[in-house]
Amino acid sequence: MKGPRGGGKTKLLSGLGFVKWYLQLRNTIDLGGSLTQAQELYNYFVSYCYSTMGILKSLAKEPTISKTETDRGNYFKAVAASQKQVRGPHPDTLLIDEMCEVKDELALSAIPSVMPSQHPLIILASTFHKIFGLFQEIWDNAEALGYVRFSWDIFDVCREFDPAIWSDEKLNREIPDLALLRARAKGRTGDPDGWVSIHSVIQMWREKSSLDWFDVECMGSRPSTAGLVNDPEDVDACTVADMRPYAYQAGADVCGGLDWGFQGMTAWTPWMSHKDGVKVQLENRVYTQVRSAEIIKEIVQDVLTYRIPTIHADSSHPFENADLRAAVNKALIGKDWRCAVIEVSFGAEKFGSMGTDTFEGMFGNYRAYFQRRLLRIPAKFKTAIWQHKRYHYQKNNDKPAKEDDHIPDASMLALKRWPLGKVASSMPKDMPPERDVHRTITGGLLDEQF
Repeated sequence: MKGPRGGGKTKLLSGLGFVKWYLQLRNTIDLGGSLTQAQELYNYFVSYCYSTMGILKSLAKEPTISKTETDRGNYFKAVAASQKQVRGPHPDTLLIDEMCEVKDELALSAIPSVMPSQHPLIILASTFHKIFGLFQEIWDNAEALGYVRFSWDIFDVCREFDPAIWSDEKLNREIPDLALLRARAKGRTGDPDGWVSIHSVIQMWREKSSLDWFDVECMGSRPSTAGLVNDPEDVDACTVADMRPYAYQAGADVCGGLDWGFQGMTAWTPWMSHKDGVKVQLENRVYTQVRSAEIIKEIVQDVLTYRIPTIHADSSHPFENADLRAAVNKALIGKDWRCAVIEVSFGAEKFGSMGTDTFEGMFGNYRAYFQRRLLRIPAKFKTAIWQHKRYHYQKNNDKPAKEDDHIPDASMLALKRWPLGKVASSMPKDMPPERDVHRTITGGLLDEQF
C-alpha cells in the first residue's frame, strides 16, 4: 500500500492485522523501523481489543506493552526491525508499516519469515520517502511477485469541501501557485468518510519546502532524482547478473574497504582489479549492531580467501582496527604474504587531494568510477546497489548526506588503492555497458519470489 502522510496507512494496517488475528486466529508480527513506530500501530490494535468485553474475555491475559495473546495461543506482537527480531518469530501475517524507514537488509530478511505458515500473508505500507529500495522494487514488480497494489493520495481522504475554495480571491493572493494544488485535486471534492480538511491540505501546500516534498508526502509520488551523487543509469550499467567473466583469479590485486558504524551499519567491501581499469566487487557484507569480533572473523576469512594485501579502514575506530590488525597477523602466521590494515581519515581524505593528476579525494574518485562505468557489482548485492543509487547530496550543499552512505564509503575506501586520472579512460571494448531498455528505473534488482 502506498499513501500520503496522515492518509490512514497505519490505522488500516492495524485493522487488517486485528481481523487476521482475532477472526482467523493468525499469529501476527507488526514490524517497524523502531519500536516506537511499531507501537503506534500496536496502540490502534489494543484499542480494538478494549472495544468490547467479548474480545477482552477471549484474551489469555491483558495486552502487554508490545504483545497480546488470545486464550487459544495466537499472538499479535510489535517488534522493532533488528537482526534478532527478523530472524526470530515465524508468523502467519507480517505487517510492515512505513517500510521505506526500515533498513532494506532487515526487511529483506523479515519477508521470508511467513513462508513456514500454511496461510502466509505480507502487507507492506509506506510513503515513498526513498527513491530506491526494497519497497520500491516490490512495488515495481508487484504482479510478478504475487502482490496486489493499493494507492491513494491526500485528496482521496479529504472531507467533502466546496470547490469554490479554489476561486477564493484572498487565498489566491496569498498563495500564487494555488492553481497547481487545484490541478492535483483533479476535480475531486472530498469524500463523506474523509478525515483530512481541505484547509489542512492548503496549509501544507502553503508551507511546503518544495513541490517534490509535497508530491512525496501528500500525493504518494516518488522523490525526484535531483541531488543524487550517482546517475541511476550508471549504477545499472555497472550491475552484472552473470559474474562468471569477472570471477576471482588467484594473484589478482584486491583491496578491502571497511566503514565502521556506531549504532548504524558497518560495511565491508573487498574489490578486485580486473583488466582495462575495471574493478569488481567480490563481497558485500553489512552488519547492524553486530559485535566487532564477529565482523573481524568474517573479514579475516575474506582476507584468506582472496589473499587481500591491503585493507583501508575507517580511522574513527582505532580499537577495532587494532583488533583487526592483530587477527589478520595471527591468521597469516606461516604464510608467505602479508596484509596491511591502513587507517584512513575520512575528514582528511574524503574530499582532499589524492595526487596532482587525479580527482580530488576519495569521493571524486568514487564518482568517476561510476561515471566511466568501470565498476562491476553483482546483481545479488541488492543493498549495495540501492545505497549507490540513493546516495545523495545535502540540501543546498555540495557534500553528500550522512544517510545511505555506508556501502559507498566502504567502496571509496577500497577504490582509493586505484586512483583514476583526470584523462577519461575508455570502457573495455569486449565488455560494453549492459543496458536493457525494458528495465524499470530501479533496474529490476529484486528477483526473489516471496
